[in-house]
Amino acid sequence: MKVLLVNNRYKENTVEMAQELAHKLATLNITVVMEADNIDQPPDLVIVLGGDGTILRAARQYAYKNSPVLGINMGTVGFLSNIKIEELEQYLHQLLSGDYSLDKRMMLAIDICEDTEIRESFYCLNDVVIRATTPRMVSFNLALDGQIPGTYRGDGLIIASPTGSTAYSLSAGGPVCDPELESFIITPIAPHFINVRPLVVSSRRVLEITPVECQDAIICIDGQIRRNFKPDNSIKVRQAEFKLQLVDLKGTGFFSSLESRLRRIEGM
Repeated sequence: MKVLLVNNRYKENTVEMAQELAHKLATLNITVVMEADNIDQPPDLVIVLGGDGTILRAARQYAYKNSPVLGINMGTVGFLSNIKIEELEQYLHQLLSGDYSLDKRMMLAIDICEDTEIRESFYCLNDVVIRATTPRMVSFNLALDGQIPGTYRGDGLIIASPTGSTAYSLSAGGPVCDPELESFIITPIAPHFINVRPLVVSSRRVLEITPVECQDAIICIDGQIRRNFKPDNSIKVRQAEFKLQLVDLKGTGFFSSLESRLRRIEGM
């Protein structure tokens, strides 16, 4: 069995815990691969030590390998984590024996184009955001399979996956969506017109955002990748061809823990 360990490289406690866990797994005759190593074959399991930000990064980097991913919360909210670090010893045998279910989460595929040519492509788990960097409003068109329902004008726009519906989109007034859905949640940020409301559309559609007046605007992917949104740019968003395979050791389900996790956010 091969296990890939991913940790928050900026927090010393996750670095130390990754080293401790690597040693323990090695004593159980399990091959351990650290994130900095070359990964030739997909690991049998990916263990992520950190908060939601570390899991988002791991999803972008490794979800395409279709390996099960366990998030162990060493951060604050831990929306994407399944267990806390103090529960690891309790669940380790169950984890290594494969006694768990998989929670499959839709990923987004994003192309940033210049004129009609793709310049960069990314995958992400939560969302892609286009927003102003100054108090000045921005405006752009959003096409759904070539149909343009209208021009958005305001502080920006969020296109989220169902997993991302409980992140920035929720703060901007978007709905909470069942993570088993396959859909895009389109949430305006401080829209200029009061009748502009969030939309939930099928993930079978291809979304394209083109600027109308976007001076000083940026593209932000999962809150971690940032690019300038230039006048000759366009952004295409579609459903990725793979899903993130999240390990569920407890079988508690999304809705049974939703209220407590949202309450934890409010208390931060």
